Amino acid sequence: MKIGILTCIRANDVCTGAGCMNAFYDRTNAFSGYGENVRLGAFMTCNDCEDRQPLEPEDDPGMQEKLERLVQEDIKIMHTGVCVWLKNDKFESYYLCPRIKKVCRMMENMGIQVVQGTH
Repeated sequence: MKIGILTCIRANDVCTGAGCMNAFYDRTNAFSGYGENVRLGAFMTCNDCEDRQPLEPEDDPGMQEKLERLVQEDIKIMHTGVCVWLKNDKFESYYLCPRIKKVCRMMENMGIQVVQGTH
């Protein structure tokens, strides 16, 4: 079985992906239930926030192409990185990025299970 990881493109400014990759290869945290037969088949980012990408994910041809590729690659499960959670300072809590939420819904509509979390 193949799985993938979805991260925030803006996290690329500070993230190497090492936390997600190590958690997968060490089978820790969100990946602890996977056996050795599970492969990491995709590592992708969103296509940015609306101030840099005015098209919503469902209208973005690039995002549609990415999602179609996931299906072609037979990705069964997509994990979201910790970087897709935004802080609500007023309530000292976190919420899922609205764009990532839309992308996740699109994946689920294509038959890909979404799991929140990596490391």
